[in-house]
Amino acid sequence: MRRQNVAALVLVALGCSAGKETSPSGALTADSGAGNEGGIQVDDVGLNTDATSETGGDDCAEELKQIFVVTRENELHRFAPATATFTKIGNLSCAAGSSTPFSMAVDRKGTAWVLFNSGKLFKVSTTDAACAPTTYAVGQGGFTTFGMAYVRDGASESLFVADYDGKGIAKIDVGAMKLTFVGDYGGFAGPGELTGRGDQLFAFFNRTLLPSLPARVASIDKATGKLGVVKNLAGIEVGSGWAFAHWGGTFWLFHAPSDASQVTEYNFEKATSSTVKSGLPFVIVGAGVSTCAPTERPK
Repeated sequence: MRRQNVAALVLVALGCSAGKETSPSGALTADSGAGNEGGIQVDDVGLNTDATSETGGDDCAEELKQIFVVTRENELHRFAPATATFTKIGNLSCAAGSSTPFSMAVDRKGTAWVLFNSGKLFKVSTTDAACAPTTYAVGQGGFTTFGMAYVRDGASESLFVADYDGKGIAKIDVGAMKLTFVGDYGGFAGPGELTGRGDQLFAFFNRTLLPSLPARVASIDKATGKLGVVKNLAGIEVGSGWAFAHWGGTFWLFHAPSDASQVTEYNFEKATSSTVKSGLPFVIVGAGVSTCAPTERPK
């Protein structure tokens, strides 16, 4: 996700009425610390980490158990958390005009759903980066740009999106290409990127201009959109782009404090973080991990 001006978000937080630079199966076709922040309790409670099997599902190719990232420079990479290595898949050739990638989610079949900053949604192969347009209508429900992630949802999986302007959470039916609003956060949260941990939904929120709201990671009730446990990220600066994914029991934050992306591993339960890589030769603006990914560190 590219960082954009968040001044309008501050007006919302202050109660005003005013409403991010920062499938393997083949070809794609076009689709028809404890405290209280913003009224939300910030604390540490136990979370279920066994929503999926340790391996994330034996029906998935090994490549689909990794994290995929898209860059400001229109590149698609696969990131292996176990070895902290990036493998370039290819360059996107989406018919997006002058717009650039903004966010991304990856489904269990190996398709990356890439949102551009124009609000247009494309399907991209995680095998060769081949791109195809979709018929998704821009601006549904007032959501133009948003963070996004696939999350286990009952017996299937659903594409959840988080409005950049902080309106809350929605789901996109990728068959009908229809967005349905789920709910607001129950307090001011700001722009966020999403990821899933099994059947749980989480967000990585960019800091705003309010000193009391730094960058944060929070659990979200995917049935209501309300925030659950919220953790402040001390010392984490988003910079010119940010993205978010879960793998192996921890979260992987991609952020660019000096216009070059770095990777930070974050343990939500322990509220600890460590820098994995820094000074990358690109700026990551979207990350996607399928529901195939393991929820526990493989042994």
